[in-house]
Amino acid sequence: MTSRYESIALRIASDIENGLLAPGERLPSLRNLCETAQVSLMTALAAYRRLEALQLIEALPRSGYRVRLERASRLAKPAVARTRLARPSSARAAILREVLSAVNEPGLAPLGLACPATELFPLASLRRITGKLLAAAPELWATYSLPPGSSELRRLVAKRVTARGASVGPGQVAITNGAMEALFLCLRAVVQPGDVVAVECPTFFGILDAVQSVGARVLELPGHPEHGIEPTCLAAACREHRVRAAVLMPAFANPTGSSMPEENKRALAAVLREHGVALIEDDLYAELTFDQRPPVPLCAYTFEGKVPSFLVGSFSKTLLPAGRVGFVVAPEPWLERVIELKRITSLASSGVPERLVVECLSSGMYDRHLRRMNAKLHQNVRRLEHLVASAFPSGTKTSHPRGGYVLWVELPPGADGERLFWSAREAGIGIIPGSVFSLGSELERFVRLSAGSSGDFDAPVRQLGRLAQAQLAG
Repeated sequence: MTSRYESIALRIASDIENGLLAPGERLPSLRNLCETAQVSLMTALAAYRRLEALQLIEALPRSGYRVRLERASRLAKPAVARTRLARPSSARAAILREVLSAVNEPGLAPLGLACPATELFPLASLRRITGKLLAAAPELWATYSLPPGSSELRRLVAKRVTARGASVGPGQVAITNGAMEALFLCLRAVVQPGDVVAVECPTFFGILDAVQSVGARVLELPGHPEHGIEPTCLAAACREHRVRAAVLMPAFANPTGSSMPEENKRALAAVLREHGVALIEDDLYAELTFDQRPPVPLCAYTFEGKVPSFLVGSFSKTLLPAGRVGFVVAPEPWLERVIELKRITSLASSGVPERLVVECLSSGMYDRHLRRMNAKLHQNVRRLEHLVASAFPSGTKTSHPRGGYVLWVELPPGADGERLFWSAREAGIGIIPGSVFSLGSELERFVRLSAGSSGDFDAPVRQLGRLAQAQLAG
């Protein structure tokens, strides 16, 4: 449950982020806030301190508070201008190999890794629950979890998805080894070599590689940095191409952080049904929401249709990265195909992580942990936006995510994301160049930064800004 001071802070933050409160505008005094919100002085002060931590407001010496003047310029249009059938690039493959090899390089400041820091996970609680679990059932060490996976975990996943607006039962859930296996199995279930698969551009590089691995052709659609792809864009693409499937991330997409509005989801679902396009929804970041309300899945509007529809998720980003507990939610005819493919692909999953996730969900620990993690990630993302605004060259723009922990950054003309990747690596900083999030071009001036760190990332971000400045000067 959200505390009173957090509710006040979230309301004011929403007014600032929606432009109702302008940069430099004075906020009500603490006394006025106490009167209008009917709260104590300590609660009002806690709300303003929370907004300070989010880098949204600043205290004025003996004069109250105001909205911060320095804000990052928002991205206002898609990174690519047109729909295109993309082809594999050896140059992209080479830079992606370097990017992935740098992820675990010792000593690199982790501004590229798309995973929250170790300290943000409930390690003490996980250790305690694991100890009790294995003391009571040591045979778990010698137990496989055969498809479709733990019946209790499937029930709990179905319950969470239903609570978000997509009515499903345990019989529509299968457990996988992480979200990537789930995504790959869904693609294999509906896509044949030579088929066209639509994705938004930019999108997670793993999606691009998974689509290519099944022999399909990638159709890249312009993705808006705040609300994803437009339904009209997908409709036009379907009229021009025989699109077999669409792999989309409606909730806090990687790398932009975009979140699709509900009216767009309904319209997009209608396009998918009209053209018989299968939907594979990557829902990996949906529960990392800053307002503590996970959005309605796009699949809520497609599960009742006659075309295949899959929701892919995982607990790797929210609870247990090493456990690799993922899942697929789909109507039973298509889920059976996924389960069959799971049996011939990896046969089984590990029973211990599945049982551990069950304990965390059923005890309420998971939801308590999520509230704390989301508050910290919200603070980190806003702080990262502020740092980019103050340290990077004039003309730099960023996305403005409402969930997750990645920031999509457009550098000004004359700068280059891949060159910045190399110079940052030499300086001990890990980032991801934008070029790996597409099979085509046009993303050379973009980079993805991660706000998943639990430590102080001010120094590496400021150093990164100086490197970007040096590019323009050089």
